[in-house]
Amino acid sequence: MIHATCHTADNVVCLEFDATPWFSEAAAPSIVDLAQRGWSSTAIADSLERRRGYERLHDLVEYAAERLQPESLEDPTWETFECIVDGPEALAWLEKNRPDVVARIPSRYQRFVACADKITPQTRPIRDRS
Repeated sequence: MIHATCHTADNVVCLEFDATPWFSEAAAPSIVDLAQRGWSSTAIADSLERRRGYERLHDLVEYAAERLQPESLEDPTWETFECIVDGPEALAWLEKNRPDVVARIPSRYQRFVACADKITPQTRPIRDRS
């Protein structure tokens, strides 16, 4: 399992989910881009939110679009929500399941692979106040 956390910009909704399906299906360039962005992207939520079992993720995306998007009209670069993947878990999973993709990730983004089993992911409080 590759843990990911999403939260809305106003922190009203925050949840944790399994991002493994995205890593199984994503094109290599998308995964490389995610690594280069510090393992943070809304694309993961956008891809998984309509799947069965990801209803709460859909609710988060919907809340961000309906409640926060109007506020972002003044600044189109303002993200209404953020998703962060556990980088060490992602790298360990990729090493085992998609080594061809790991080979394409620049080495500076792979520094956690050797010690992924020794890193405790930093976690944020999980809350849903919707």
